[in-house]
This record gives sequence, structure tokens and C-alpha cells, in this order.
Amino acid sequence: MPEQERTAWVWLVSLLVFPTAYFVGTMGYADLGNGFDLQRLSRLALSLSLMAIAWIGVWIFNRKTAGQWQSAFSDERDQQIESKATAAAYHVLLAGTIVVGFVMPFSANKWEMVDATFFFVVLAEITHCVLVIHAYRRGIRD
Repeated sequence: MPEQERTAWVWLVSLLVFPTAYFVGTMGYADLGNGFDLQRLSRLALSLSLMAIAWIGVWIFNRKTAGQWQSAFSDERDQQIESKATAAAYHVLLAGTIVVGFVMPFSANKWEMVDATFFFVVLAEITHCVLVIHAYRRGIRD
């Protein structure tokens, strides 16, 4: 399995597990008004920290299995897969930015906007990972 596909699998699993735990844990959570909500912020920080640990772990594993601490050489196929997946993820993130930046400020509170932003970033990354995995499994389709 290529290291890009392995990385995409690990990142996809961490994107499905940790943010889901955060969103389920904060579901029905009442906003306390204008006060600083340390408990909710700590849940978000824990989710992001666990995702970072998963990312660093797969990076170290990829470097160890490659037998070197340098970045692996990527050919044209790898670059094309990355380019197509990044372009699609960018469009998802752009749509989320429009919703959060232009629609939600008129009706949502601050934590709804933070959660929606986090959701769209996670959705864009999931899109990227799924497209990378699909391209390595099924090939590139133009």
C-alpha cells in the first residue's frame, strides 16, 4: 500500500472518530451566553489534539517503513491524485466558508459558528481522503 493511501486511511478513520465524538458529546449542549466556555473549548482541543497525534503517528510510521527520514518521491500519478483530491476538497471548504461567513452570522451564536466551521473543515478533509483512497484503489478517472 502506498504511503499516501495509508496516510489517507489513518486520517479518514481519525476524522470519522474524533470529531464525531466531539459533536456527539456537545449535542444538546446549552450555550451559556457570552461567558467563556472552557469545558466546550477543552473538548474541541482534545479532539484536535488526538487528530494531530494520529497524523504524527502515521507520518513517523511511513518514514520508518520507508527506511529514511526524507519525504518519499512522488511520481506524476501521485501528484495528479493529490491535485484532483485537493481541488474537490477546496470546493467543499469554499461552500462551507460561504455558509459560515455569509449566512450564519445573521442567525447563529458563536459556538454554532465554531462547530459549523469545524464540521466543514472535517468534511473537506474527508472528501480529500475518500478521493485519494478511491484513486489508489480504482485508478484515476478523467
